Amino acid sequence: MVRRSRIARLLISLVTAPVTVVVVLFALSNRHPAELHFWPLVGSAEVPLYLIGLATMLVGFAFGALVAWIGAGETRSRARQAERDARHLRVRLADARSAAGSAGSTD
Repeated sequence: MVRRSRIARLLISLVTAPVTVVVVLFALSNRHPAELHFWPLVGSAEVPLYLIGLATMLVGFAFGALVAWIGAGETRSRARQAERDARHLRVRLADARSAAGSAGSTD
């Protein structure tokens, strides 16, 4: 688990609080109903306008997160390979140390 410093938590709060206020104000000022149609489907639904806006933002955020996750795939792959290499080198170092220790004790 990552431990955050007080400054990082303060910065997160300073960003989160205004965003929360903006979202609440957006929802309060766009409560009137809007008719929602999806072209290939039959029928429609009447939903508050703020739900359409917030759902659109949520889908955009999820899509952006997916693109970022896919984009970081090569970095994650290199990190896993580096971890495997480091583990292998630690084993070789331990073997070399034990071989040097046993060679020194036989003399």
